[in-house]
Amino acid sequence: MLSRGWTWILLLPLAGVLTLFLFWPLTLVVRESLFSEGRFSLSNYTAMFVSKLYRESLTTSLALSVSTTLLGVLIGLPLSYGMHRSGPGMRNAIMTLASIPLTFSGLVVGFAFIVLLGTSGFVTLLLKKFFDVNPLEFSAFLFTWRGLVAAYCYFLIPRMILTMTAAWSTADWSLLEAARSLGAGPVRILAQVLLPMIGPAVLAGSSLLFAVSMGAFGTAFSLTGIGVKILPLVIYTHVSELSTEIAKADALAVLLTVITTLIILGYERCFVRRPPSSQG
Repeated sequence: MLSRGWTWILLLPLAGVLTLFLFWPLTLVVRESLFSEGRFSLSNYTAMFVSKLYRESLTTSLALSVSTTLLGVLIGLPLSYGMHRSGPGMRNAIMTLASIPLTFSGLVVGFAFIVLLGTSGFVTLLLKKFFDVNPLEFSAFLFTWRGLVAAYCYFLIPRMILTMTAAWSTADWSLLEAARSLGAGPVRILAQVLLPMIGPAVLAGSSLLFAVSMGAFGTAFSLTGIGVKILPLVIYTHVSELSTEIAKADALAVLLTVITTLIILGYERCFVRRPPSSQG
C-alpha cells in the first residue's frame, strides 16, 4: 500500500485542477459581485430583493426545478425497478438507452425537441395528418415553461434511472421476505423496509436532478431564448456583449449556487435517517 506521503503527492494534480478550474473562478465571481463602480458594496445583492425580474426568475427557477425533479423521481424510480427485474439482455439495452440522452448538450436537446414537436416538426406533422391537429396550437407549449418541463425530463429521468440501478442491485431483498413472513402488509413493508433501504439513493438522485435543473441553460436558451425568466437565462443576458451588468450576473451566479446548495443540504437534513448513537 502507498504511504500517506505518496498519497498526498498523487493528489496534487487533482488539487491543482480543482483550484484552477473551480475554486479560483468561484473566488473571482464572489469578489466581483461584492464591488460596484470599483468600491465594496452589497448593492448587487440587495437589487435581487428589489428587482421584480430577479424575484420572478428565482421563483420560476425553483418551480421548474421542483416540478421536474418530482417528475424525474416519479417516472425514473419505477422504470429503474422494472429494469432491475428484467433479464440481463433487456437490462443492458435499457442502460444503453438511458445513457444516450446524457451524451447530448442542452442545445442539442432543445433543437431536437423543436425538430420533433415544433410547428413543422415530425411528430406535429403526423398529428396534423392523422388527427387534424393545428400545428401552431400544438407546438405553442414547447416554447413556454411547460416545454422546458418536458425537455428537462428527457435528460433528468435517465439520470434517476442510472442512479437507482446500483441501489436496486445492492438491496437486501431478504428483508422484504422476512417482513412478509412476519405478517407485515404492503404499506408497512414500503414505509418501514423498502423506503429506508433505497432512501439514500433516492435522495442522491433527486438532489442531482434538482441541481442539474437549477443550472440548466442550453435547453432553455434553445427553446425559449430569454422568453422564460429563469436564473441561468437572466445571468446570460447580464454577461452578453451589450450588457454592463457583469457584477449583477456574478451576484446571481452566487445566489444560484448558494440556494441550490442550501436546499439540497436542508433536504438531506430533513429526510435522511441517521443511525441511532450507541450508548454504554
